[in-house]
Amino acid sequence: MDQYQSHGRLLAFTILQGLIPTVVLITTPTHSPLRYLSIPCYTSTNLVGNSAIFVLTALDLLLIHPQTRRDFVDAEGNTKNFLCRLFQAFKLLTYTRAINTPRQAKNVPPFPNYYTKRDPKVIPRGRFLVRETAIAIWQFLTLDTLSVLALKQAIHNQDVEQSISSDPQGSFPGQKWRERFFQTLMAWFVVSRIVISFYHRVASIISVSLGDSPSNSPPMIGRMADMYTLRNFWGKFWHQMLRLPLTSTSNFLARDALGLPRSSLERYVNVFIVFFLSGLVHVVIDSVRNVSPKELGTMSFFLSFVVGYMIEDGVLALWKRTRGSQNSGLPAWWQRALGFWWVITWLGVTSPWFFRLAMQKPEEQMVLVPFSVAGFMSLPVLKSIVIGGGLVLKIVFEGEI
Repeated sequence: MDQYQSHGRLLAFTILQGLIPTVVLITTPTHSPLRYLSIPCYTSTNLVGNSAIFVLTALDLLLIHPQTRRDFVDAEGNTKNFLCRLFQAFKLLTYTRAINTPRQAKNVPPFPNYYTKRDPKVIPRGRFLVRETAIAIWQFLTLDTLSVLALKQAIHNQDVEQSISSDPQGSFPGQKWRERFFQTLMAWFVVSRIVISFYHRVASIISVSLGDSPSNSPPMIGRMADMYTLRNFWGKFWHQMLRLPLTSTSNFLARDALGLPRSSLERYVNVFIVFFLSGLVHVVIDSVRNVSPKELGTMSFFLSFVVGYMIEDGVLALWKRTRGSQNSGLPAWWQRALGFWWVITWLGVTSPWFFRLAMQKPEEQMVLVPFSVAGFMSLPVLKSIVIGGGLVLKIVFEGEI
C-alpha cells in the first residue's frame, strides 16, 4: 500500500510540475515576474526522474524564447479559448521534439520508405496503425525475452564469480573487459534502442487511434547507417527529445550570457554545456534509482564526449586539409565503416561508467516491460517467435535498422 501511495504522490508531483509552467505560459506576458517566481515551484519536484526535462523546456518557453497567449491562435489568427491554449501549451512542454511546428528539432528521423515511397505527403492511418502495432508486439516480446536472458546470465555470472574466487587461476586476462564491451554495445543498440522505440510507438498508436495525424509521430531512433561520427550518433541516430531544451539553454549561456562570438571557442563551450546538462539530467534520473550522486560515472560519461568531439573534429579537419577536398557529401563507404568502428570503440570504452548499475545488478535493471508472457511459454519458443517475427517484419513491413 505504501508503494502505491508513493507512486501516487510522484504522479501528482509530475502533473503539478507540468501544469504550473503551462498555466503561467498562457496567462502571463513575456517579462512577467511570475515567470521567474514559478521556477522554484517546479524545480522543487526535480527528484521525479524526467522532471529535469520539464525544467529545461519550461525555462526555454518561459524565459529564453518566451511564448505568450498571442502565440496560440487558430488558422484565422484568432486567439484560442483557454482549454485549447492549455492543451497546446502542455504539448509544447511534453512533446519536446516539437514535431510539425516552427520549433521542430533538427534531424528528427524521417519516416521509413514503407510509408513515403507511396505518397511522401500522406501517411495512411490504417497502414500506420497496422505496421506500428505489429512492430510494437515484436518489440514487447523481444524485451520480455531479453529480461529472461538477463536474469539467467546474472545467475550464471554469480556462479562463475564464485568459482573464480575459489580458483584464482580460472580467470582469463581481459575476459571481463570483453564482456563489458559487448554488454555496453548490446545496451545501446539493442536494449535501450528498443525500449525507447517501444514506449514511443505505443504512445503513437494510442494518439493516432484517437484521431491525431500519423505525420506527428515520426520514428524516435534513426538509422545506424548514419552513425559514423560521434556527432551523428547523438545528432541523427539517437532520439532528439532533449535537443531543443539543451541547445536553447546552451546557446543562451554561451552566446547571450557569456557573449562569445560564433567561433571554435563558442562551439566547444556550447558542446560542454549541452553534455553537462545532459549528464545532470541523467544524474537526477539515477538518484531515483538509488544511485548516489557522489558516483561520478554518469557525468564522466557524458563529459567525455566533449573530448571525443575535439578528437573527431581534429582528425576530420586534418583529413580535409591533407586531401584538399571540401566535398560535403556522404563519405565513401570505407570512411563510414571506419567512422562506425570509431563510434563503437568510444562507446565501448566509456559506456561502462554510465551502465555500471545495470552491469552490477542486471536482474534488477532489466525489468523492461510492465508484464511478462514468458511464464506462458518456454524460452526456446519465445526466442523462435522473436527471430521469426523479426524476419516477417523485415519482409512484410520493410523494417529498417
